[in-house]
Amino acid sequence: MLVGVVLVLLTDLSCKKVLDLTPQSSYSTTTVWTDPNLIQVYVNEVYKESVYAFKDGGFGWGSQTDELYSNFNWCSENVYVQGLATPDNQNSSFPLNYSSTLNDWTTLYSTISKENLFFQNITQADTVGYGPQLTNLKGEVHFLRALCYFELLKRFGGVPLITKVFTVDDKSFNDARATWDATRDFILADINAAAAVLPKTYTNSADDGKATLGAVLALKSRLLLYAASPAYNTTNDMTRWQSAADAAKAVMDLGTYSLYGNASSYNHIFIDFFNPEVIFSRVYNGTNYEDRYNTLYRDLSPNGYNGYSAYNVLEQMVEDFDMKDGSAFSWSNPTEAANPYANRDPRFGVDVLYNGAPFQGRNAQFYEGGLDSKESTLSPWNASKTGYTIHKMVDDTYNFNIQPYSSCQWVAFRYSEILLNYAEAEAELGNSATALTYVNMIRERVGMPDVTAAGQTDLINKIRHERRIELCFEGHRFFDLRRWGIAQSGNGNGLGIIITPTSSANTSFTYKVDTMQVRTWQQGFNLYPIPRKELEDDPALKQNPGYN
Repeated sequence: MLVGVVLVLLTDLSCKKVLDLTPQSSYSTTTVWTDPNLIQVYVNEVYKESVYAFKDGGFGWGSQTDELYSNFNWCSENVYVQGLATPDNQNSSFPLNYSSTLNDWTTLYSTISKENLFFQNITQADTVGYGPQLTNLKGEVHFLRALCYFELLKRFGGVPLITKVFTVDDKSFNDARATWDATRDFILADINAAAAVLPKTYTNSADDGKATLGAVLALKSRLLLYAASPAYNTTNDMTRWQSAADAAKAVMDLGTYSLYGNASSYNHIFIDFFNPEVIFSRVYNGTNYEDRYNTLYRDLSPNGYNGYSAYNVLEQMVEDFDMKDGSAFSWSNPTEAANPYANRDPRFGVDVLYNGAPFQGRNAQFYEGGLDSKESTLSPWNASKTGYTIHKMVDDTYNFNIQPYSSCQWVAFRYSEILLNYAEAEAELGNSATALTYVNMIRERVGMPDVTAAGQTDLINKIRHERRIELCFEGHRFFDLRRWGIAQSGNGNGLGIIITPTSSANTSFTYKVDTMQVRTWQQGFNLYPIPRKELEDDPALKQNPGYN
């Protein structure tokens, strides 16, 4: 289901209006809520606001960890890594997915208000001949509301659980925050309601992109993995890990999904729409500009190709990709230091564009004075600051110089994550053989050797490492570090590489690791701050620790 759909004409919810009632260009509320086809249009808009994508769903979060550097600070990522975030500098704009922040307290609740409005009014709909469609729509909106509340839970911890629709008669607010566990349970109730009615698959390709049973169960798997993790499971309750394992297994048992591609076609997971590994995704069309959502290929590509180098891969991320034989990369190894990008995990060349990598008709030139360097004559202000850009999700065959926006897919849930969720939960439960089987399925797909483990702790660490590699830039690292209770370890200084040619033909080089961004860790930054204005409007709200 593409996002270029007819939209219900929404106005600023702060004005307590839901529909623009101008007769020439909109519909009355009565018409909308009695016509299932108009309700479908309304739900399409809710999808657009509820599902995060590239910069908001992945790259922005990666730029607050040891994955990425944000070249243009599009989502105010540097405020966090430099230790400067406060309740007073949390910008938020409307609608969701067009913001300059990753906080999104206000915009998420705006979307939740629309979801609540749906449930308040859906009983007015004409059910004659539309019963199955309306049942499915209810399931979809339960899933989307669960998704929005999970986005709040990830950022803030427990939050107010709002199910009513506020009106102009509501002059004051006194909604306290629920606990983390109560918020989890609220989300689970929506998940269960959606799972009871949504299908495993749709028969009509026009429904591609709608929520399915698999999408709902994938969200449940992610939520319960978080709930079992050290930060939220301080007593290490094994029943939580068993619930996480069961939730992942439920997705696997659907028999609907499988790993897709191999070492040479790995990137097709992201550029082949709705392939067997994709559980839930958003596909953006190439007709209408979607503000950083369908300009992906231009935004990620280097300046020498007329790209923006918007998100730069950090050196520490590059170093964490193993060698092809499974050993760790080391600058202390003379052979590896002389040719650092050779014989690496095949996912490295797919995920990272590095100096000398073939790309759109030539080899990338991140070396000093190269076409893709800060000394280039081609838009040097758009050059990577680290000596790398993201290659993952970029379609090399698309010429964004002809048209900057193109069809592209953000994969919100995929089967590989589910296997990793299952492996982690089984490892925590002490079922090492099972955990190894599933983590190695992912490695075998790209031709990497199986891992072995010397005990439970070693196995858990290796699964965490595999998660870092397999899911890089997809929005997981920021929250993984926090649920594991080791957020500070991912906030070291941002490192890059200085590449100096040693031959006139620019075919041999020396390499020097360099600090390109100094970062400051603040203990309170495990969670985001609630914006000051929200605290002023609702005196029952309590701020997160570490923020004044």
